Amino acid sequence: MMHNRCATFRKYAALLPLVALGWACATASAQQAYPAKPVRIIAPYAPGGAVDALSRVLAQALSESVGKSFIVENRAGAGGNIGLAAIAKAAPDGYTLGLGAANMLATNRALYKSLPFDTLTDFVPVGFIGSVPFVLVVHPSVPAHNLEQLLPVLKSPSNKFAYGSSGVGNTAHLFGALLNRKIGADMVHVPYKSGGEAIKDLLGGRVQLLFSTLVDVLPQIEQGTVRPIALASSRRAAALRDVPTFTELGMEGFDAPTWFGVIAPAGTPEEVITFLNGEMRAALTKPEVKARLVRLGLETAVMTAGQFRVFILAELEKWERIVRESGARVE
Repeated sequence: MMHNRCATFRKYAALLPLVALGWACATASAQQAYPAKPVRIIAPYAPGGAVDALSRVLAQALSESVGKSFIVENRAGAGGNIGLAAIAKAAPDGYTLGLGAANMLATNRALYKSLPFDTLTDFVPVGFIGSVPFVLVVHPSVPAHNLEQLLPVLKSPSNKFAYGSSGVGNTAHLFGALLNRKIGADMVHVPYKSGGEAIKDLLGGRVQLLFSTLVDVLPQIEQGTVRPIALASSRRAAALRDVPTFTELGMEGFDAPTWFGVIAPAGTPEEVITFLNGEMRAALTKPEVKARLVRLGLETAVMTAGQFRVFILAELEKWERIVRESGARVE
């Protein structure tokens, strides 16, 4: 009996390395299986704007490189807060991502009295995409071709101008409020659901000015249907070499391009974040993807997830100052 037991023990002991190898292979296979189904990217703005456009470029690039579908889902409203709330509440399994921007992840924290999420605790940064400057453009009916000509026109009590934005609390809203305060003008703010809608009304003359991302308004500038005045950036844009920055023109406080990146719900596995960050960085360096983003006016850059988090923390401090200087507030 003892002999049989020993033989049995030796038999199964001999199989233990194979069992261990099988377990290791199964574990590796499970890790490599992500994503095993389509991944949704929540774009917190309506179709037709910069956030939507970048979401779709990224979704296509990731779908091609990963071999699984990345699908954009628009969740517009409340300056991006509705979409961000949906991301925060989603299961942290790697199958819900979000396209975040400067106003959503940095500005809104200082601008809104209360938010349905916490920027620092409800999200985990996945990867940085790039930045794009805002540009002040005017309707051709405005009698000004540069900032020097525009300022007295805006300050004149006889002129009643309206400026558009892609929503209350959006960066464009803040820049308009900041310009009002700095020069003592009284422009009326008209918020829209998307940058595309704001541009449509600018073209129709229903608003006369607009701070817009270069992504949204570059085609109209190239067609000559709107007139660029100055860039809200620290340096000139490659796509608009002849348009100066506000800083060059002696007006401080506007050197803040907007930026975009991917976030996920807090608690998303670290290995998934690492995988997605690697795929994003690889995609952004592909010539065809980079070319598409450059055509949108975007300056791409690569960051690790950790570097992106440090970047967001610095942006929170910067945008708190801009919000304070603009005097804007959203209840």
